Amino acid sequence: MFAVIGDWRMNPQQRADQTAGLARIAGGVAELPGLVKGYWTSSEDGRRAHTFIVFEDGVAAEAFASDVRGNIENQRRAGMENVSLVIEEVSAET
Repeated sequence: MFAVIGDWRMNPQQRADQTAGLARIAGGVAELPGLVKGYWTSSEDGRRAHTFIVFEDGVAAEAFASDVRGNIENQRRAGMENVSLVIEEVSAET
């Protein structure tokens, strides 16, 4: 399994829009081939967020990461800035 791990700066003034958009995003990700599980987190002050999206294989993880990297304009409009986006192999699970 491979995880796509994102670190995000968020504009807290757009938090309501971001929360509404997250439901659409999560629904779309749920339909992706090879998805195992996805998690979205946010800091209490709404200024940071992290994403952990796990796929069965590296090909599916890379395809997803490529889509995220290609969506910068929509991210900016939503008050989100990607700080980092990495793909790592899952070493263990419980």
